Amino acid sequence: MRIDLTLISWVIALIVGYYVALFLVSLARRRPPVGGAAPLMVVLVPARNEELVLDETLRSLTGLAYDGEHRVLVVDDASTDATAEIVGRWSALDWRIRASHRVLPEAAQGKSEVLNHAHHLVVGWHREDDPWLGGRGPEDVVLVIVDADGQLERHALQRVAPYFTDPAVGSVQIGVRIANARDNALARMQDIEFVGFSWLVQIARDWIGSSGLGGNGQFTRLSALMTLPGDPWRRGALTEDLDLGLRLVADGWRTRFCHVTYVEQQGLSAWKPLLRQRTRWIQGHYQCWRHLGALATSRRAPLVARLDLMLYLVLVVTVLLDSFTVVVGLLGVVGLVEVTNDLLLVVPYGEPRRLASLTMSVLPVVIFLGTYQRHSAHPFRWHQLPAAALAFTCYGYVWLWVSMRALANLALRRNAWVKTPRLGQQAALAD
Repeated sequence: MRIDLTLISWVIALIVGYYVALFLVSLARRRPPVGGAAPLMVVLVPARNEELVLDETLRSLTGLAYDGEHRVLVVDDASTDATAEIVGRWSALDWRIRASHRVLPEAAQGKSEVLNHAHHLVVGWHREDDPWLGGRGPEDVVLVIVDADGQLERHALQRVAPYFTDPAVGSVQIGVRIANARDNALARMQDIEFVGFSWLVQIARDWIGSSGLGGNGQFTRLSALMTLPGDPWRRGALTEDLDLGLRLVADGWRTRFCHVTYVEQQGLSAWKPLLRQRTRWIQGHYQCWRHLGALATSRRAPLVARLDLMLYLVLVVTVLLDSFTVVVGLLGVVGLVEVTNDLLLVVPYGEPRRLASLTMSVLPVVIFLGTYQRHSAHPFRWHQLPAAALAFTCYGYVWLWVSMRALANLALRRNAWVKTPRLGQQAALAD
């Protein structure tokens, strides 16, 4: 049997070219705005059974350096451990901290429901002129999503605030680092994902106002959330952060990325919870294809931002295409199929063609590691880079497995949201 990989190879080559372009754009980083706005920052902390990490998180949040004012709202989602006691102790000591306790059966329905609950509380307090909000209007209040294991960089609020001087900015995402990246190889691979891949894409997309939102370190203007129909975070969304960002852009808001600060979070140290988490992410990504039509027809968002986000949504299939070519290539090596590929026919046969093929194969990981070296808190030594490149390339095929699981879940209509397990803070925090 003969299999022609030319068309698929051209698609993969164009995708590689797209990431090369993003990398080149990311090298010309925009200077972050300074001065100007000092909105009230309301930090929302979703908490379900977070006794291992919540105490340290609240300690860090109360010590943030910010010229403006900030508050902390912890939503206890029917925890069965000491979460309620911990937040109760902190709220009694510091008036800036408030707690809300959800109970079953309304509770334990996923992060989207927790965030919507918090949003309704803040909107209600605004309408009641609650002094806790300092008399600020919705355009001058920013909701900051921080996971219970999250550690905002001490000056994060100060560095993000000036972005909201622009009234067109609806949200700002900051970078994410893995706090325990040096503890084990699996955590380090996750750090490369966030710092090497995500920062590359986010810095480049910041130029066109279509930076994606993450579930941790997300800053969103309250007035922007209030313009969206229904609840801001879609019920049942497995990637509520991506879903919200797409809705904001389609509604005409700009989304920005602040590359000069970050939030640290725990990396998973075992394969089973990692695969479960990544399956949820991929499945949620496919769920967000529902926004393709709205992005295509939106009259409020710039064309380039809409095209970029639509491309981002469909590029999730890249891992399937790449894996297919690898499998077919291996079958060709053992003689089970005949493989043809005319992608490099324009390149002279022999050494030039082999060099071109090698360049296309290694260029993505070189770009990701190059970005990682620039932005990581723990860059590799130069002699470690070849091994790191090989390890990250192998790790990348995790996405094939979780993609297949996600597609199976979609076919079987399995959409349960599963909470990511935590480690103790001593294991989680960076030195």
